[in-house]
This record gives sequence, C-alpha cells and structure tokens, in this order.
Amino acid sequence: MNKGWVIGIVIVILVVVGYLLISMTGEKSSSSENAKEDSIKVVSQEENKVKMMKNTIIEISASGFSPGTLEIKQGETVKFVNKDSNEHWPASAIHPTHTVYPNSDIRKCRTDEEKDIFDSCHGLKQGEEYSFKFDMKGSWKYHDHLVAGLRGTIVVN
Repeated sequence: MNKGWVIGIVIVILVVVGYLLISMTGEKSSSSENAKEDSIKVVSQEENKVKMMKNTIIEISASGFSPGTLEIKQGETVKFVNKDSNEHWPASAIHPTHTVYPNSDIRKCRTDEEKDIFDSCHGLKQGEEYSFKFDMKGSWKYHDHLVAGLRGTIVVN
C-alpha cells in the first residue's frame, strides 16, 4: 500500500505540473499574440498618419489643384505645393477679396494678421509651399488669385 500511495502522489504531481506547463505555454502564446496585435495596430496607426499626411497635400499645376476637393478633419493643416513653372497664389474664395474662409481677407496680407488667414498672400514659385491649418468646420472654396479660373474645395469635418 505504501507503493500505491507513492505512485498516486507522483501521478497527482505529474498532472499538476503538466497542467501548469500547459497553462503557462497558453499564456505565453496569448501574450505573444497580443504583442503581434499591438505591433499591427502600431503599424497601421503609422500608416494612417502617413496616409493623412499625403492626403493633406494639394499640388498646384497649370491645370489646377490636385485633388480638387479634399476632405479633412478640423484642426488639420493642408499644404499647397506649386509643381508648375508658373507662379500660383492659393487663397480663400471669392476672387479678388478672399473673404469666404472666416476672418480671411486679402487686405490682411502684409499685416500681422497674415499668418491667420487662408491666403498665401503672394505667388508661390515652383517648388514653394504654403500651409494653412483649418480650424473651422465647413466646406471652403478657394482659388488661384493669379489664375482665378483654377478652383478647389476643402471640406472640414
């Protein structure tokens, strides 16, 4: 009977140790799966940031603004980049006053308020950039002051 008890205790110990090993391996597997999921989330967040950055650039060419309509979130900054050999002057509609975007007005160019208006206030040379942060929700039309027929829209949600 002594041998029976010893064998029983050994079996119980083996079962407990086996259970512990299996549950620890499962936890490691779960934590490694969680780590993979976290790294995937981080990568996709970074990809989204890159996509957003790319999507907030408007290129200006002889044929106009590209994209012609851009949808962004409130507080995002849009960068206008002149890709043309001719100068272009992005500004809030309506030509020639530039007053559609709140507080914008061509008369504020070359004043202390210039940094706060949706108006580059001069023609951008090839490769030159102008950035503006859109804090007001709405659909904002804009144009090229030097070629008034070139127009676009920024939709701020």
